[in-house]
Amino acid sequence: MAQDENRLVRDITQSLYSSLEIEKSLHETLLLLKEYLPLDLVHVFIMDTSAHTLRYLAEATAKRGTLIDERIQLSPDHVAEIRGHAHGDVHILNSSESPTLQSIQDHFSRRIFKPMYNGREPFSVMTMGFDIVPPLVGGFGMVAGGEGVYSESHVACLKLIRRPLIGAVLNLLHHRDLVCKNERLFTEKKQLENRLGHDPAGRIIGADTGLKEVSAMVSQVAALDSQVLILGETGTGKEVVANAIHQASKRSDGPMIRVNCGAIAESLMDSELFGHEKGAFTGATRLKRGYFEQADGGTIFLDEIGELPLAAQVKLLRVLQTMEFNRVGGSWPVSVDVRVVVATNRDLFGMVTDKRFREDLWFRLNVFPIRIPPLRDRKQDIKALADTFVVRKAREMNMEPPPRLTDSAIRQLTAYDWPGNIRELQNVIERALILGRGRILSFETLTWESTPSPETGQPSTPHGTFATMDEAIKTHIQDALALTNCKIEGPGGTAELLAMNPSTLRSRMKKYGIEIQKRSG
Repeated sequence: MAQDENRLVRDITQSLYSSLEIEKSLHETLLLLKEYLPLDLVHVFIMDTSAHTLRYLAEATAKRGTLIDERIQLSPDHVAEIRGHAHGDVHILNSSESPTLQSIQDHFSRRIFKPMYNGREPFSVMTMGFDIVPPLVGGFGMVAGGEGVYSESHVACLKLIRRPLIGAVLNLLHHRDLVCKNERLFTEKKQLENRLGHDPAGRIIGADTGLKEVSAMVSQVAALDSQVLILGETGTGKEVVANAIHQASKRSDGPMIRVNCGAIAESLMDSELFGHEKGAFTGATRLKRGYFEQADGGTIFLDEIGELPLAAQVKLLRVLQTMEFNRVGGSWPVSVDVRVVVATNRDLFGMVTDKRFREDLWFRLNVFPIRIPPLRDRKQDIKALADTFVVRKAREMNMEPPPRLTDSAIRQLTAYDWPGNIRELQNVIERALILGRGRILSFETLTWESTPSPETGQPSTPHGTFATMDEAIKTHIQDALALTNCKIEGPGGTAELLAMNPSTLRSRMKKYGIEIQKRSG
């Protein structure tokens, strides 16, 4: 008997540590445990006693293991029941006697319990809980069909493998958390750019001058969880304001996920925002957590919200209403706790009138609008912004000490109307540093008169014939199409010339009403 017990402990330990993928190690463990006790399903969960949530990590049946990693909201009574089992003891529970089991059964009835027990048949659970770090409690559960299936001999069997089970669950949990953090870091790495006027502390340059009103509104709304709509021209620093809201909120220790809605191909929108299950489509080789899951406990910033397709707008509205969504290929809802901040440079109300933006989503987002003035209306901030960009860019170019801005240079910068706003100022500073190579910076050619109108050849004016950003993008795409004889993709195509994904190019052409007209011959 002692040899059998030693073999069980050894084999279980090997199976639990056979893979860092929770679902695989659980499946191996279930196949081994079925030799010793009745077993249809094993699962691993973590409960947060302060938030009253149960994180259902993974499960396994005889067929396969499945990584789930979703949170379920529990009542205080359910939390108390699980909390009472969190000291390493083994407990036998029957579905008819446990309100918590009934609650979990209701949540997963379509996917697990209904096909396994027809949704009505009783089942038994043998569970072992353990403390992790307050307020977290871990648990390992075994499920078998029928009432009163488990006995004291089965309890003794589970107690034998208590230590390797707890150690393996903790290791797997830590590994899963690292995977989730790496996903967020990968997302943030792709998004890392020089944030316009932004520093790590969330400071807004101009908060006491040209952006004083904006700064006051940020202070009013940051502590709440209300949606925020940030409005302003391209390059005014909308992302900076979103970052300031996050940094000043109670979510500042959580993730800040930034999403450019205009940069995601329509066919990938659902997968990027809401994730997908393994095997959901060709190439989906693993479970992927979308941007909303990555932002759980923090803030998601949806930039260029006006670029969101109508189908995605419907799903976003549901998320805002319920904080639940389905991964692509998933059959059960995933719950998240996310604060949503959106931004646009477009006239959303006009888009609603033109039926290009959903009216119900517009009303949902327009809870607390913050409008950022263009740089031409807050020229008192130009010196502070320019000084910041000079220091930052000079450091990147290994120019120490950084060149200084003279009074004459500041006057030149202030005299310009900056149609590209702060982003244009940053680019002008970088170009001046490259040309000056550490010398005193000059901006003598920075005048409106230096940019002739393409139609007349005459100088453009700031508020007259100067093209809007949409007009400039449309013209740029049309010029590229003309150069490639309207070849969209492939070597020498327009997409390659513009360094764009072909599907993104087609989406932009549709948006701007650009039709293909090939030259004859």
